[in-house]
Amino acid sequence: MPEPRLRIDRIRYTDSGFAEAKRWEYEVFGRENAYTAAADDEAGEMLQYRRWEQSSEFYVGFGVESAGDPVAVLRALRWDSRLGLDSFSTISDTRAFPHPAGGHQDLLYPEWSRRFEQIRPDTVAELATQAVRRTHRRAGVIDQVWARFATCLAEEGVRYVTVALVVPLFEWYRLLFGAAISRIGQLLPDYVGADSIPAVIDLHAIDASVVSSKTKVTQ
Repeated sequence: MPEPRLRIDRIRYTDSGFAEAKRWEYEVFGRENAYTAAADDEAGEMLQYRRWEQSSEFYVGFGVESAGDPVAVLRALRWDSRLGLDSFSTISDTRAFPHPAGGHQDLLYPEWSRRFEQIRPDTVAELATQAVRRTHRRAGVIDQVWARFATCLAEEGVRYVTVALVVPLFEWYRLLFGAAISRIGQLLPDYVGADSIPAVIDLHAIDASVVSSKTKVTQ
């Protein structure tokens, strides 16, 4: 049975619902997946993304029975001219990842470091967080949120989506997107609560990938 159609709201930093969207992200992405730290719990939001607050936007999915509470939340980061490539948390954090012995280390692959320097930064966006409530985790939910997210980006000239994916999700994305997804750096240990793989998705290459008709995010 197909998943009922969700209402997907896009909420930007200047919108009145932004603070509420951060709380939903904390609950659905953070608390339900045990990704939060004590400071996040005290603040009621994912403090990891405070640096990118003004360039954040949310895509929030509501079901017909959700009574005001969302069933899915996705946070995107957009290019900020003040930050350059550091507008995107995956690139920024991979290039300056904490070293166990102190200081920081650059875990971004050199070839991707060079490539990003040649890509127009306004054609890049970041998929920072995404999650579905446990009670609604079934096929077709996140696909709808992803479809709205990808469509909006494509309409605004974005081609590349950076993202740090937990290892099982990276493998699922690789099956879903094929050649459209590339690993861009070394494994990030315990990154925002879980070992993660930095990656980039080329939206222009998705149609050429091996993607099933049911899960194609460009529809």
